[in-house]
Amino acid sequence: MKNVTKLIFMAGSGFLLSGCIASERDMSTLKLQLQELNATIVQMQSNQAELASKMDELNRNLSVSNENLSQVDSQIFKLSAKLDDLTASVRPASGNAAGAAAQQQAALLPSDLFAEAKSHLDKGAYEPAAMGFKLYVSKYPDSENTEQAYMYMGDAYIAAGQTKQGAIAYATLLQKFPKSKLIPAARLKYALSIVPLGKTDEAKRYLTSVVQEFPSSPEAKTAQAELKKLK
Repeated sequence: MKNVTKLIFMAGSGFLLSGCIASERDMSTLKLQLQELNATIVQMQSNQAELASKMDELNRNLSVSNENLSQVDSQIFKLSAKLDDLTASVRPASGNAAGAAAQQQAALLPSDLFAEAKSHLDKGAYEPAAMGFKLYVSKYPDSENTEQAYMYMGDAYIAAGQTKQGAIAYATLLQKFPKSKLIPAARLKYALSIVPLGKTDEAKRYLTSVVQEFPSSPEAKTAQAELKKLK
């Protein structure tokens, strides 16, 4: 009987001991799960912070886009006003509606619009000149003077202190007319226009291309001199 009691006691003790061991194992597992949960929460918080940062950046970009659209709308309005001025400047008709219509159409010929813009440029009226050339290239993109119009547009913007717009005009000429005879001058002017914008390395590349690809051009000498200033 004593032996049986002893066996029962040992069995009970073993059961209790195994229960303790199981509990400790469960606690360890629970701790690991809690650690993983905490790590997940931290990661989620980090992702939320990153998402919030991206949303702020998106909002800023949208604000910039809206500002740019407003500027474009303003430029279009100015161009339209300039076109109205050109139309109104037509000489009075000689007496009939057909003659008036013919003269009005004549006032909108590419050569007249180009000449009007060039006249403003020569007189130092740089902003009207830039608007005139911009209107010209938008209405007559395939005209014989389109390349020159982009060049003059850039010159007008630069003279008006609108460096970025001038650089865009030169860049557009380079992109649209890569075989133009104006390429050496356009590259030189583009390079010089982006230096104030902090794009010195790009400016050096364009100046170097003028020296290497058009070594006998007047622009090559100027480009070489400007490269020395940038070193």
